[in-house]
Amino acid sequence: MLAAQKAEDGPLLISASSDVHGSIVNDTIVQKNCTLHVRGNLLGSLTIESGAKVVVEGSVDGKIINKGGRLIVNNKGLAAYVAVEGPAEGEACGILKFNLSALAANWEAMARSSEAECAAVIRGNAYGCGIEPVAGALAKSGCKTFFVSNIPEARRVRALAPNATIYVLNGFYSGTGPSFAEINARPVINSAIEMAEWDVFVTERRWSGGCALNVDTGESRLGLSPEEAAVFAQRLTGLDHGISLLMSRLDHADRPDHPLNARQLSLFRDLRRLYEGVPASLATSPAIFLDPKTHFELVRTGEALYGVNPTPGKPNPMQPVIDLRARIVQVRDLAPGETIADTACLPAKRRSRVALISVGHADGYPRCSGSADYKPLVIIGGRRCPVLGRPALDLTAVDVSDLPDPALVRCGETATLIGRQADSEIGIDDLAAAVKSTGREILTGLGQRFHRIYYAI
Repeated sequence: MLAAQKAEDGPLLISASSDVHGSIVNDTIVQKNCTLHVRGNLLGSLTIESGAKVVVEGSVDGKIINKGGRLIVNNKGLAAYVAVEGPAEGEACGILKFNLSALAANWEAMARSSEAECAAVIRGNAYGCGIEPVAGALAKSGCKTFFVSNIPEARRVRALAPNATIYVLNGFYSGTGPSFAEINARPVINSAIEMAEWDVFVTERRWSGGCALNVDTGESRLGLSPEEAAVFAQRLTGLDHGISLLMSRLDHADRPDHPLNARQLSLFRDLRRLYEGVPASLATSPAIFLDPKTHFELVRTGEALYGVNPTPGKPNPMQPVIDLRARIVQVRDLAPGETIADTACLPAKRRSRVALISVGHADGYPRCSGSADYKPLVIIGGRRCPVLGRPALDLTAVDVSDLPDPALVRCGETATLIGRQADSEIGIDDLAAAVKSTGREILTGLGQRFHRIYYAI
């Protein structure tokens, strides 16, 4: 894997198969039988020697010299994209960056892991990351089916993906039929009452938009019972039964040896036989990596899109998507026995140096349990430093006593809460583990006071 290249580096010689997650502004030479995948634009001239293959997700703007190789240009339009939201950078509590190229690469990686269609779950405002930029990036990358929480989210996706299939997970209830018809969205039916309401609407409006049936095959307690689903299978005798998807989920897909996984899979297979001809979906992000037998016709990618590890206990196959940084607003010295107000930290046992950074629990930075075994870390001066106590409303205290160079800790310098700084890195899962939470909760908790930057390179 290579980084984006700079023009002053000179011509870029590709002598081994390589991925470039960014745009290349150099003149580039791809040698014989090598493969180059550019997840951005290729701006300099390109020479392709015999047997070489080049795939460019963005555009190729320079001169092309092809000596017997192959060039594929997808022109997805995602490359070199930048958008900002929220307060101005100088006024915000911190800077939250979203790498849409990495997000698209995560979706593509999961799509390649299955022969089934790969849908994107972007409920909860894309897990707090923002529906518009996320849905736009995924639609440009080839995603054709989306799952959202409610009708307002479906409406936002429809504006960006006019031809996509959109399922609303919160289901159907009285009075919402016209909205589903207006934006051509499909409800996920979770109960017999919802199905009855849906039938009334479909009959009155002669609507043929379709719906999904969600079956509780395990312990989720949301969805039709298997017995109810078996009864509804009789509807398939009608030509216009309106059921476009049969779905469920594995409750413990992140635990490969859990006995409930096999029972759920067996039960879902039995139901699928009753729904012959209807596409089926069981696998969410963890199950995609669990067993191809769970894939059926549609897999649903969720928090893994945003860099959360779908295979706990194993190396994360996903690329990091978010980077969160905040400013140091003050540096204080603590004498033994002193503490920091509002942080619930214990009195200092030694003379300590503390940096106060401009993010607190009002911004969604999680409050840890206070246990010595679960202490979040922040990167300052390229080194990991422990958080003291729990974040206050607007501030978090960090112990920087062990940094070798005090000059690295000054008012206005940057602290990294999630992401990489120098040779140190803190991922979403690292922070989640430190506060006994989940990557999903960390993502959805990040607030709106950050200066948000969405970019693709």
